[in-house]
Amino acid sequence: MNALASPVLAAGIMDLNPGLSLWTAITFLVLIGVLWKFAFGPITRMLAEREGSIRDAIDSARNERQEAERLLAQQKEALVKAQRDAAELAKRNQQEMEAFRTQLTAQARKEADDMVASAKKSIEEERKLAVAQLRSEVADLAVAAASRIVKSSLDEKTQRQLVNEYIQDLPAGRA
Repeated sequence: MNALASPVLAAGIMDLNPGLSLWTAITFLVLIGVLWKFAFGPITRMLAEREGSIRDAIDSARNERQEAERLLAQQKEALVKAQRDAAELAKRNQQEMEAFRTQLTAQARKEADDMVASAKKSIEEERKLAVAQLRSEVADLAVAAASRIVKSSLDEKTQRQLVNEYIQDLPAGRA
């Protein structure tokens, strides 16, 4: 055999070398220790912080949603109340307008009745005045006619007295 071909170099990939295995295990444990000391602590702290911030964000979102739902319910309630108040106000306004219209109608009717009564009274006074004037004129005409007829048998005062007595003796429907 050749001197170059030594049994150490001729080991195959599947052969177990106890020295190499020991150094591989020691290197692995040192690597785990270094990673544990310098990498796993900060990584786990960072993950814990990230988990806490995500949890806080979720809680905050949940609280904001509950607050939004509460505000929405309040707004809906306020809207219903406002609609109810508006309907009540419209109904009250309609009732007030109806009462005002009734009051105006009654006032207009009273004023019309007062005007009719005043007009009737005025007409009655005008009729009485016209009748009095007519009697006076009739008396004057009768006196004038009688004076022409009688010419001087009676004086004017006596003639007027006779005519007034005659007019008063007339029935009420003719005067």
